[in-house]
Amino acid sequence: MAKNYVSDAEESVFDGMMPEGTPDNPEITATRRMMLVVRRYRKALDQALKDVGHSQIRWEILYALSMSETDATLMQVAARLGLEGPSIVNTMEKLEKGGFIERRRDPDDLRSRLICLTDKGREAVTIMQQTSTRERAKLLAGINQEEMKVMLHVLTQMRDNLWQQGIKTG
Repeated sequence: MAKNYVSDAEESVFDGMMPEGTPDNPEITATRRMMLVVRRYRKALDQALKDVGHSQIRWEILYALSMSETDATLMQVAARLGLEGPSIVNTMEKLEKGGFIERRRDPDDLRSRLICLTDKGREAVTIMQQTSTRERAKLLAGINQEEMKVMLHVLTQMRDNLWQQGIKTG
């Protein structure tokens, strides 16, 4: 399969063609670069996960379940991912059919179902965690701990700015 990507030179030309993508407007350049990095990283991670028989949404859901000390409802899992519940219903059904999760009635609320990982789900998390760790190492190569702290500070502030606007999902 042919790779579909833009080289650094092409990206620089594209930045130069956009009036807002210039050194005179670093805010636009920074947010555009951030969107491109995130999009490309998600694409690389998704391909790496596909190579081991999984997908990014499966990774996100199963990892969220693995980090919880208790079983969770679909709405709780969605909230951990910053998503709306209906957006993960189909994936949850596939995970259940595939034997990665079990859903059972909540004894405290008979209208609700609790979701837990199966042994197969825990094995998948281990494989996907190793894959994710490798891809993350590639992404963060050459970034030292001090730069990482600065980046985390900036990203946290940006997240908080969105939260103050009421944007917590999506």
